[in-house]
Amino acid sequence: MREATNLAWTDTPFAGARRPFPDRTPLLAAFSIHAAGHSPVAAAAVYLPLPRTHLLAVSDASVRFGFHALATEEPAETSAVTASIDALLVQARRQAAILAGHRLGDQLAALTAAGAGQPTRGITAVRAAWHSQPSERGLARLHDTGSQPGPVTLADVCAGYDLHALPADLPPPGADGCWVASQILRQRVLYALAIALIAARNVDSYQWDALHLDAVVEAAAWDQLTGLSPRLP
Repeated sequence: MREATNLAWTDTPFAGARRPFPDRTPLLAAFSIHAAGHSPVAAAAVYLPLPRTHLLAVSDASVRFGFHALATEEPAETSAVTASIDALLVQARRQAAILAGHRLGDQLAALTAAGAGQPTRGITAVRAAWHSQPSERGLARLHDTGSQPGPVTLADVCAGYDLHALPADLPPPGADGCWVASQILRQRVLYALAIALIAARNVDSYQWDALHLDAVVEAAAWDQLTGLSPRLP
């Protein structure tokens, strides 16, 4: 399993002592998951701080976020990746202010199928709640950036929010039929970041004139998404 993160608190992302945001700051957690065909199972969680009292104006250089991305290196690791995603979802549902995704219920259904029936408390709960708004009292509010009727892609939604440079759904494999690890992890982080920003803008927490997702990630996480193990089978 290959992982990338810019956090020292990956196992407890909502703990106040070591996170790079002020203590007691509410967080928005956004997830993007890929589990389809013979490509690697991959996912990313992005955490955005939500201002309590004002609208936050951001630029490519000023967006602050945490992320945790992971992907399988071989099919036997699907269970381990699924378990890690499940744990992140349990924490996000209980402790985030908002849990966001783009048609996350469908992504979780695909992940459940890939996981071959292993117990998944967080995945099961979020999947069941995704289409049954409003959220239960005391749990994260769910926000679907793909709630519009019809086949609206995340790229379509980004275009309406002046979010640029969203990559293709999955980087193509190399000539040897393998995927580049850093490309897959970076792509998932970009997707989760786009979802997080759209959700933050929809709840009147963030504003911008235009953002370039690749520049935002480069500024915040250039050292975490390069130089990884070269290939994923």
